[in-house]
Amino acid sequence: MSKFAKGKSWIEHRLSSDLEVDGRRYTANLLARKGTGFPGFRVTAVFLPHDGGALVERDLPAAASTADVHRMTRELSADAGRLAELCREARPA
Repeated sequence: MSKFAKGKSWIEHRLSSDLEVDGRRYTANLLARKGTGFPGFRVTAVFLPHDGGALVERDLPAAASTADVHRMTRELSADAGRLAELCREARPA
């Protein structure tokens, strides 16, 4: 499904296609979604293991606007060390 089919309440960006954390490889995505009764976007980093294990998630601070979501995406995409730290702190989905 293309990102255009999801509507404006759902934003997904690829942070890394091949992130290595403690000997395992992951694809990292940033997922932002609007919720009822919640101002702005709830933001989550989602780590999908390449070996087929369970995905893990780490909640991130809320974003007030799409511009904030894009800023977070740029910052996290450029910092593999921070992404690895978030992955280690993540919980199974």
